[in-house]
Amino acid sequence: MKKPIFTLFSLATLLLLAVSCSSDDDKPAQKETEYYFRFKVNGEQVAYPYTPETQINLTGGYLFDEKNQLHVIQLSGTQSIYEPSRNQMVIYINSTSEFTTGLTYSNIESADVSLPFYLLMGYFDADGKGFSAAMNVVSTPLWENVYLKFDEINESGIKGTFSGKLYQYDTSSGQNVLEGEVQITAGEFHVPRNNEQ
Repeated sequence: MKKPIFTLFSLATLLLLAVSCSSDDDKPAQKETEYYFRFKVNGEQVAYPYTPETQINLTGGYLFDEKNQLHVIQLSGTQSIYEPSRNQMVIYINSTSEFTTGLTYSNIESADVSLPFYLLMGYFDADGKGFSAAMNVVSTPLWENVYLKFDEINESGIKGTFSGKLYQYDTSSGQNVLEGEVQITAGEFHVPRNNEQ
């Protein structure tokens, strides 16, 4: 059950790394930009500043999957693309309807949220430990609520907020054994939009 989720999360990470690029500039001066990816992990602030002079470490994509008839948004904030699976947050969501601003999307249905077709939120800490949340299967619920809201979706970028509890499971025994958890709060992002498909 968990392997497909981890595989999807790994593929999403590789996809974002593949569309990222870098230049040969050494230690450029950091500039203030309109783009950011920041959140709190168990109350401690985490921020991935946008560093386009050396790497494209904040990305967002919105496309329509013709084959499956799904609207897809993928977001990523990474401290360094040269250290995959460390200091990284990835959010993947798809839906049969277009995404709009002002709605709150969640992985668990309730009266005050919009339920997408699929939602995956994953975080790798500085040690490379992975925590995630996805859509629950009714018979074996593994996740608590995570939330995602878009404030702006346009040709230049995607902006919004996110929060929720993410879990780390060990599946080596063939069962899902809870190993750890992180609480994500005050999550906010504004990432440049990659319009390539």
